[in-house]
Amino acid sequence: MAKLIFTIRAAFAFLYLIPLAVHAQTTDPGTDKTAVTKVMHDYFEAYSRGDMAAMMKTINVPFTISGPKGFASYTTADDTLDMYTKFRDAAVKQGYVKTEWIDLEVKLLGATYAIATGTYVRYKTDGSELNRSGGTYLLNKVDGVWKIAVNVGYPVKDAFKPE
Repeated sequence: MAKLIFTIRAAFAFLYLIPLAVHAQTTDPGTDKTAVTKVMHDYFEAYSRGDMAAMMKTINVPFTISGPKGFASYTTADDTLDMYTKFRDAAVKQGYVKTEWIDLEVKLLGATYAIATGTYVRYKTDGSELNRSGGTYLLNKVDGVWKIAVNVGYPVKDAFKPE
């Protein structure tokens, strides 16, 4: 857990070091928060349907994800798509049918970055729970479009809530 917290803090530090003036865009916090929330729902809905092309529209490349062996970064859309396809195929073999947010919170970090965090449930075809997890995502806004850049999953008991 300490490593996860350190990694999240390091990611935040990195985000604040990037000169925001370079990425300056006109922004409305209410509209951006709604847009980030929509991206997070679209991400799970496309993934649940197996519509990987639509899911990839929510992903920024390069992309970083946490896994059982630590963080992995993908520098091409094809590599990112391949990773997600393999992960989903393995879940489908366990009876996976969809993922839904139980709770989702969004905090804007200036005009071009956001953190989305919450708890989600993966369901089986019979409607029972496959598993429940916590997730924290860092998003960036480029050319007016919000995309997921970092995906950190962890046990639901450790779910992160922004202050």
